[in-house]
Amino acid sequence: MENKFLHTLKSCWLCFRFPFLYPRNRFTGRHQVKALYGYTWSLHNSSTQSITITGQLEKERDKRFFSIQRFNGTTVKLDKENKKLIVKNSIESKEHSLNRLLWEDRFEILGISLIFSFAGNPIIRVHVVTKDESDTTNYGFHYENVELKTNRFKYGLYRIIDWFDSQILDRILFVPTYTELDAMEPGWRKAFGIQMCKELKVQLKKDKYLYKYRIAQIKEKFGSLCWYDEGASKEVRDITMKYEDMSWHTCIVCGKPATKISSGWICPYCDEHFPKNSGIYQKNINGEWKTTHEYEMA
Repeated sequence: MENKFLHTLKSCWLCFRFPFLYPRNRFTGRHQVKALYGYTWSLHNSSTQSITITGQLEKERDKRFFSIQRFNGTTVKLDKENKKLIVKNSIESKEHSLNRLLWEDRFEILGISLIFSFAGNPIIRVHVVTKDESDTTNYGFHYENVELKTNRFKYGLYRIIDWFDSQILDRILFVPTYTELDAMEPGWRKAFGIQMCKELKVQLKKDKYLYKYRIAQIKEKFGSLCWYDEGASKEVRDITMKYEDMSWHTCIVCGKPATKISSGWICPYCDEHFPKNSGIYQKNINGEWKTTHEYEMA
């Protein structure tokens, strides 16, 4: 197991050779360390109140619900005419439109109710019925959030420290302590990780896209490598698909050819690293995967 210093040096070298391995935020495209994230997260949670809003479809139109809910110094008022909620406390007041939640003009609002999650967080349910009485669709609703400040001083301190963390420290602490390739299973990384990066680099140079290409995520799913990227050409995608297929036949632990696939949590293994007490899929002479039960049947 290499120490952190050597791993950092190795990460720097890999990022120099393959710029697309430099770890970046998938939304901003920036390398983000967030050295003070734990402290800013704690400050944010202690200075704000998050309120979840969702819809609830009712079958009976004559049900009655309240238009105002109060809890912990916070008031939520329903404005049926303008289809919005007014959420306020002693520090702040916000208006939240319900148009997106309630699919514009499809529903009639009956009222609101208040429940609390297992973690004690407030959830406002907007009770509705369909305007078309013949519509029997069982509609579901997504969740939206409204956030109110509960402590001005702490919230101001959070904003200052978060800005310093993201705009100053993240620009100073640019040395990568890991690469995107670290997310690949160790056996696959050992077997073909660097070779895959070499082929990608050659093609990206041809596409003149080496410094713009971004890896969104690398992971294992159903026993196979999943390589998600942005801005890939067809040729780049052909390369990633080739190695995604190869991963299915490569031990995720050591990189040797896989002879078995575990059931349950599906992963390819060699004989040496196959986990005990797991169901088995084995290769036959034609290279096809078959269960031990199918072998017995044969």
